Amino acid sequence: MKIVKVRWIDSNFRTGWAGKYEVEDIEPLAIGEAVGFLKGENDMAITLIMSIGSTGSTLASLTILKSAIEYIKELRLK
Repeated sequence: MKIVKVRWIDSNFRTGWAGKYEVEDIEPLAIGEAVGFLKGENDMAITLIMSIGSTGSTLASLTILKSAIEYIKELRLK
């Protein structure tokens, strides 16, 4: 599997009550970066796996909408 670094624009989420001047008209968006194994890809999204065990089991996955991705860079081991 390819190892990739992905940078994407994510949504922001707030919980709880806020005064009318505590929240901007448009809240700033979060920027995410992750490094992982490229497990799957289709027209809409990619899925990264963070860890792969010796038996093929996986730990933690992240699916990112392609329209939110700024870049994907393949990483190579030296």
